[in-house]
Amino acid sequence: MSTPTFEEIDQEQIQGPSILKLNDGNCIKLESVSNFRSLGGFPIGGSDGQLVVRPGVICRSASPTNATFSDEFWLLEVLNVKTLVDLRTSWENKTISPVRKFEDNFIQYSIKKEEASTSPKSGSRSPNSDKHNGNTLNTSNNSNKLNTSNNNNTLNTSNSNNNNHSNTLNTSNSNNNGYYIQPPAIFIQSPEGKQKEMEEQRNGILWRIYNRNLTPDELTKLRSHSSGALRKRYCIPLINSKFFLEGVYHSAPENTKLKCTAARYLLFNDNIGAYMLMDHLNNLGIIEMYKLTLMYTQEEILTIMRIFKNKENYPIMYFCSLGKDRTGMTTAILLSCLGVPRDIIIEDYAKSELNIAPFMEQIRRYFTRVGLSKEEFVRSHRETMAGLLTWIDEAYGSMDRYLECIGFSLEEQQELRDNLIVTKQEYDNFVNEKVNSPNLQKKHDDYIQAQKSKKPPPKLLNSPRFWRKLSFSKDLTLSPTQD
Repeated sequence: MSTPTFEEIDQEQIQGPSILKLNDGNCIKLESVSNFRSLGGFPIGGSDGQLVVRPGVICRSASPTNATFSDEFWLLEVLNVKTLVDLRTSWENKTISPVRKFEDNFIQYSIKKEEASTSPKSGSRSPNSDKHNGNTLNTSNNSNKLNTSNNNNTLNTSNSNNNNHSNTLNTSNSNNNGYYIQPPAIFIQSPEGKQKEMEEQRNGILWRIYNRNLTPDELTKLRSHSSGALRKRYCIPLINSKFFLEGVYHSAPENTKLKCTAARYLLFNDNIGAYMLMDHLNNLGIIEMYKLTLMYTQEEILTIMRIFKNKENYPIMYFCSLGKDRTGMTTAILLSCLGVPRDIIIEDYAKSELNIAPFMEQIRRYFTRVGLSKEEFVRSHRETMAGLLTWIDEAYGSMDRYLECIGFSLEEQQELRDNLIVTKQEYDNFVNEKVNSPNLQKKHDDYIQAQKSKKPPPKLLNSPRFWRKLSFSKDLTLSPTQD
């Protein structure tokens, strides 16, 4: 069974304005970057308001692909975004269109494909691996298995009897006959944990043709931060093959798995099985989808947290298509690790529904088309994030414990806090600092004029839909990252 691949949501239908606050208190309206906001200023719990999240270094948004030249100026020249973390799937950002996008201002790094192997790799994990080989995460001196309930020394979500295919996740030792998902065993070979290896990539020959009149120096300058360092875009999908084939597929009822297999080997049609899996995911619901994501994309989450930890990457902007689900989960993990109160985390998650409200009908049609017809997939209910955070507490003990289990050590968590938490006085000094350039508006206008003066490609080349249909070429790998 292959990973379901669906046409990505049309970003032109959901692009809209956001507000960017400058240091001097003025607000700039981003024209085509939806659901944008900074995490700076969130209070840290237990500090009586004396500690807050550092301003100007971490922000979240929906996809910035269709950012206007004005948006580019504010994000790149004023906010000085140095690093993008792209949480979208490979089919959402596969477009080979040579038309320049916001992401083209960054050197792209993608997850390096692992070579096929007949033996299990160190660091690999599967839902049933603890049953077959006994390898488990050592979480204490007295036990070799993660305990999530009572005094039992195993990571167990249920007594899995498949007679009744109930679409819920359970983290307790229940004696009922429901069908539950068992979280995977987690293998850690070193204190650093196992993260995804990234490699540098560039777009294919069509992108090079479009930029044929740019010299190598100009291309380097295009992708350079104001400090001279190259801007980087890390593509780390939180919905991937492991999520579908180990999470959604193995949690499906036996008759669904049988139909998926028959569709593939008898009808030679993976699309039928893909839609069956999406229908099963729809039945599970959005909270269960979030749980599967946290269980089956742990290496990706570890990689993201280490990017956040490295202050050399600041300022960072991370996003998915809508800036709601994958971005919302990532935000909850980050803010929980920093110690932001839970009610504030939940409220921040709920803001997304208001921010994307103007496009709600288009989003609803898209989700329905791919098989997610429940209204909860379109919304950002407070109960959804509250339910996810409660589940993490029940299954792992706390967010810090979850992060430690996936390989993000307590020392790394403290380093993250040291880099992203400042005193209220430091925050106020930053906010009160005036923008240094007195000619900011003129620079804005000059930037737009310079971009517009460049020769546009032929009209046909300006059609993203046209290029999506021709997305057959692969990115050219140049060299592995040294980070």
